[in-house]
Amino acid sequence: MLEKHIFRAYDIRGIYGEDFDEKGAGRIGKGYAKYLRKKYPNKEHLTVVVSRDGRNSGKVLKSAFINALVESGIHIVDAGELPSPMLYFALCTQGYDGGVSITASHNSAPYNGFKLLSGGAHSICGEELQKIWEIIQEEDFIDLEDNGDYPSDLGTVTTIDIAEEYYTLLSEITHFKKTNWKIAIDAGNGIAGPYYPEFFRRAGFDVTELYCDVDGNFPNHEADPEREENLADLKKLVIEKKLDFGLAFDGDGDRVGVVDKNGNSFSADLLLLLLAREILTRDENAGGAIVYDLKSTELLKEEIEKHAGKPVMCKTGHSFVEEEMEKHDALLGGEVSGHIFLAENYFGFDDALLAAAKLLEIAVQLHEEGETFTSEFAKLPQTFVTPEEKIPVKESEKFSVLNKIIEELQMHYPDALTIDGIRIEFGEGAWGIVRASNTSPYLTTRFEARTQEKLDEVKNIMMQSVIKFL
Repeated sequence: MLEKHIFRAYDIRGIYGEDFDEKGAGRIGKGYAKYLRKKYPNKEHLTVVVSRDGRNSGKVLKSAFINALVESGIHIVDAGELPSPMLYFALCTQGYDGGVSITASHNSAPYNGFKLLSGGAHSICGEELQKIWEIIQEEDFIDLEDNGDYPSDLGTVTTIDIAEEYYTLLSEITHFKKTNWKIAIDAGNGIAGPYYPEFFRRAGFDVTELYCDVDGNFPNHEADPEREENLADLKKLVIEKKLDFGLAFDGDGDRVGVVDKNGNSFSADLLLLLLAREILTRDENAGGAIVYDLKSTELLKEEIEKHAGKPVMCKTGHSFVEEEMEKHDALLGGEVSGHIFLAENYFGFDDALLAAAKLLEIAVQLHEEGETFTSEFAKLPQTFVTPEEKIPVKESEKFSVLNKIIEELQMHYPDALTIDGIRIEFGEGAWGIVRASNTSPYLTTRFEARTQEKLDEVKNIMMQSVIKFL
């Protein structure tokens, strides 16, 4: 079983047992093997590192996937159960030809999927991902008995434990001032739980764990720090225990959310603003590019320009941020969902643990100056912004509905940006966006303006078209 619609814009993701099963996982493995062989035609042997998160279906999917690669003559390095950033780290530091994280990221328990990468942890997405689907459809798989100039032997399977090497490098590029800070970490029962608290303990923080045991049923809340309701327990814990900071991570540990000592949380585009400001203060980074997705606050662009950086807006999606970062040799990138990419002294992929550490560095420094995240944001121009609102639409219909919305709005706003849904600029910092989620059956909206009245006006204009076609 393998449905085409799970080949999304930047990964493969669907409901296990409904959209795909272990046989489908095997076919994905065979398609991926042939894709890599075409990508690296001059390499005699190919090696791929594979890991999974803690989802209940992960074990059988990983086994089927690995078996398919072995049968295709690909050598496997089994990294076990790991957060996605640790898999990316292994891929970058060990020189493997490809990597696969078997995960559905922040999606609910029934989902699972595959994040496919080539060498250097470059995401296979968009048209490249569709090439794998075409290979699968045509059954153009590697045949070891008729394999031309390539080895005809089965692949091998070895294992690796990358944790110590990962902790070591991150400790070398983070610089915490001595502090007696107490922090809480909510892993949402995702795979970050066994790893991320350990790093901060080694860095000298007193860590309280919340939902750090891995449970593929996600019994306490969805492992999605972008959504405010998923931070409720972390906020309560921080306030009740009088902690200094709280960190939340998603199911595969590549997205981060933050809570301050007063229980305030902040959207990731504002966190990116703080990171951008900090990076651009260094002389060697003057003029550097910062990439952000088109759902981000206009304040981010203004702050990047204020500090002589180059703002680069891109489509939503971690793979699209990665592509633009490489294109512009960017220092930093991120999106509202909580993916944050750091390239200064690092590899440029989305690593939520490193992002969390850098944000803690900033928080501690601000504390010494008598400031907090909240007080820093209060210094910015006042803006009124909605959270990202999700509107349920059938998976099979969401893009056709979106196209109708775009067509109608373009009649009135022909200059609107349509690289990802439609984003309309209304002037004076006001804008609105309607787009389709690439990971879930939703349309999503977000609106911003400098007054509540203008926000209401912008939202009303765009939502009329949304409602009309639902």
